[in-house]
Amino acid sequence: MAQIPNEAEVIDLTGLSDSSESDGDNGGDEIEEDGEEAGSEQGSEASEIEITLNAETRAQLQTAIATVSETRLRQLLKALVETEVMVEATLTRELVTLKRGTQDIVPRWEVCVHCDEEFDINILREDSECIFHPGELVASEMSFVDWDSDTHGPIDTPENRDQYPENFTWTCCEEDGRSSGCVRGEHKPAVSRKRKRVEE
Repeated sequence: MAQIPNEAEVIDLTGLSDSSESDGDNGGDEIEEDGEEAGSEQGSEASEIEITLNAETRAQLQTAIATVSETRLRQLLKALVETEVMVEATLTRELVTLKRGTQDIVPRWEVCVHCDEEFDINILREDSECIFHPGELVASEMSFVDWDSDTHGPIDTPENRDQYPENFTWTCCEEDGRSSGCVRGEHKPAVSRKRKRVEE
């Protein structure tokens, strides 16, 4: 094993995939048994390697974060919050806030019911921050004169809305699908906190 410089930062990687575990010559049977007991969600806790943090590992970490399943990423964050105080403090600052007026401790980010944009609930709302259409987007039949439903399938599909936005019309303003919005207002959460508590 190559000598690691004193100033290099070293971490342990646990829970390697089955293919990585099989590459080692020692302890293969033990790793396989432990992996089966832990299950695919937990990963194997028997495999540990030392790795030096550098530009390549950071790039691969960014790739892993971008491609790993949302379920696994949430499980990892929950585990880190329970075991690492610094991680808990950092995520709390980023994801939790005090609600204006009530000082209740609440999640910081919401998704707007009108424009689907994520917004920080603790920032003062602006009258024109949200642009949306209050109506419905419907297909303009005259724009699909040569469209054969038997051959091409239904007209009103997400794919056609994206590919042919000019062939769809908003019922609220008669603008076509390329229009970003005809109404301006404040962001509104998709589901109110009171409703969430009732449903839970």
